[in-house]
Amino acid sequence: MFLSCEKDLHSYDGKSVIYFNEAGRLPTYSGEVIKDSTIMSFSLSTVQDSIVNMVVKIAGAPQDIDRPYILAVNSNSDAVQGLHYDILNTEYSIKRNQMADTVRVKFYRKADMQEKSFLLSFDLLDNAYFSTDMKNKITNVTTNASHSFINYRWYVNDIIKKPSRWIDSYFGIFSRKKLFLLVEILGVDPAYMDTSMAIAEGAAYAKFMQRYLNDQKAAGNIIYEEDGVTAMVMGSAAQ
Repeated sequence: MFLSCEKDLHSYDGKSVIYFNEAGRLPTYSGEVIKDSTIMSFSLSTVQDSIVNMVVKIAGAPQDIDRPYILAVNSNSDAVQGLHYDILNTEYSIKRNQMADTVRVKFYRKADMQEKSFLLSFDLLDNAYFSTDMKNKITNVTTNASHSFINYRWYVNDIIKKPSRWIDSYFGIFSRKKLFLLVEILGVDPAYMDTSMAIAEGAAYAKFMQRYLNDQKAAGNIIYEEDGVTAMVMGSAAQ
């Protein structure tokens, strides 16, 4: 005869762990580097603002109530709310029976972003519902560099870069003013010039732009470079 006693099954009653999904997710392909920050550049974009999604996730069992969490802007941030960004959420909570929430941040393209990158840094904090026990991991024991799961950083700028398929012999010396004049006159997307534009296509664009500049000059409207002194011209192969 075997004697037994009944005991209530004890379910886990601790707090769920909360973290930024982008920093804590698994790689989607071999060799992908998971980061705890993102660079958001307007450089080759034609839009004046951009909305990004930042997913906050939990490890633990879902519950049948909405559970608020604390998301704070880190004091190291120099991006200014209302000028460089706004957070579109009115509340932060993991909804009933859900395991994640999405924070929507709207970045605004401003002139001062052409000179420097602005930092917007977020922290997840402990509260009655969630723990931040999964804080970070050391990625370099020599430098003590670490990867954070509860701090996520956005670096936003409008520092111009030359599209990778910009050939100087066709387009001449690169400048922000020249690039966006091409965008205006030709209707070409600067991101397309960075990734997809064929060489022959670029040559045709450059020759068309040189004719446009010549026509403007003949009409008494010389288009100058950013210095206000040098007349804008395309490269030698477009003359």
